Amino acid sequence: MMTEAERKEKRRLHNKKYREENRASINARIRAHKLKKRIGEKMPEINEQINITKKEIAKLIGVKMLMLEKILIDKKYSAPKHTETHFDGTVLFNRKEVMEWMPYARESCAFIKKGKQIKLTGMAASIVHFMHRNKETELICNELRRKL
Repeated sequence: MMTEAERKEKRRLHNKKYREENRASINARIRAHKLKKRIGEKMPEINEQINITKKEIAKLIGVKMLMLEKILIDKKYSAPKHTETHFDGTVLFNRKEVMEWMPYARESCAFIKKGKQIKLTGMAASIVHFMHRNKETELICNELRRKL
């Protein structure tokens, strides 16, 4: 049986380990909370009809946040630029632009070399298969992408 002092010490070490592992997210939550207090309850909400966050984009494409950051930085993926940054530091993208870019992103991500492959299902798999079969269409699409 552990004594009360041992239990407290074990809990303190566990809390310290948790804080070290999750320091970035804890700090972001604290900054958002302080900002909300400073601004008051009138902090504008994110309009989810118009905007989309990076986490939602990563979930839609099927990649992790680190890979999404690389995709957004790399010019060859033609990723849409972020439209605004929310008060709490959340980077927001235009939902319409992201949805138009999504099929191309899924196709591109299918060929990124990484440990675990994403699964192409439905329409995205059909498009990839069609593009591999039809070289002429692929050349036309590449020209259109270069023009954008």
